[in-house]
Amino acid sequence: MQDLNIKNFRVNFYTTSKKGFPFFSKRKIKKIFEKEKLKGIEEINVIIVGDQKIRKLNKKFLKRDRITDVLSFNLGEVAEIYICNRFIKEKEEFLKLLFHGFAHILGFDHKNKKERKIMENYENKLLEEYKK
Repeated sequence: MQDLNIKNFRVNFYTTSKKGFPFFSKRKIKKIFEKEKLKGIEEINVIIVGDQKIRKLNKKFLKRDRITDVLSFNLGEVAEIYICNRFIKEKEEFLKLLFHGFAHILGFDHKNKKERKIMENYENKLLEEYKK
């Protein structure tokens, strides 16, 4: 576990998977998250999990009995982003899933084409900011 604690806002990275995380700058992620409006969130946990765990979470909370790439939960002061290791082949894929999960925490959704486009634009903005 790595915890970056700047200004009492924490981003923690965990893995239950042998695959683990690709290399990325945790400090950049934290700064990007800090700049966004977090509505009282003080901590974000990012957890890499395997197929069984993501499927179990998806079934329990969303009533969908299938493997998915990312699940996000805004629990008030703490938010969690679960990313399935199956979908992480390289750093950019990981970052896209991370920013997708973060967008959900902020209230973005993709129930229709218009929402999907707005969400994708936001995710791409975060990805570009990370690359700077």
